Amino acid sequence: MKNQKIFAIVCAVLLTILMISSDYSAYTTEMAISEAKGEVFEKSFSPMWGSFIIPLLIIVIAFLPKPKK
Repeated sequence: MKNQKIFAIVCAVLLTILMISSDYSAYTTEMAISEAKGEVFEKSFSPMWGSFIIPLLIIVIAFLPKPKK
């Protein structure tokens, strides 16, 4: 069981990294499009809440106790 918890935590961390990098990719794409149009881009980068909530849910589910039979 311990290996499954470690596996879930590693997957959640990797998922967090991938989701934040996806958010950053969308940010840079939006910045490039607005600069190509000649507009001023004034937003700063901030990841979406889903980038943190979904991996946290995976970790919480990994540590839920097993139901007693």
